[in-house]
Amino acid sequence: MADWVITLPQKVEWSDYKRELDDVLSTPGMVMNYRVARFPKDMRIGDRCFVVHRGKVRGWMKIVGMKDWPNGFTCQTTGAEWRPGKYIQRAGTFMFVDGPEMKGFQGIRRYHQGVSC
Repeated sequence: MADWVITLPQKVEWSDYKRELDDVLSTPGMVMNYRVARFPKDMRIGDRCFVVHRGKVRGWMKIVGMKDWPNGFTCQTTGAEWRPGKYIQRAGTFMFVDGPEMKGFQGIRRYHQGVSC
């Protein structure tokens, strides 16, 4: 099992993200999607995906899938339209952590014991 870390855009308010987390937890089969340029070759279903919001690690969820959306999709919670592309899917309980500060990167990367690689 590997750990990964992703960054949320600065414009995302935590209250909006929390609403999505709550919807995913309470709705069977619902997932959260995160767009990537390509799927990391070592990523596996069951890996942990940590989330950085405004420069700090906030928690993690399990990766449950990797999906290519050729026509994009509409978020069921916010109604936002998402472009076609590759998305990492997460679901289940968001495990809150009081993680370290992580500034200066966007996207996704490996994450080892509080240090990104």
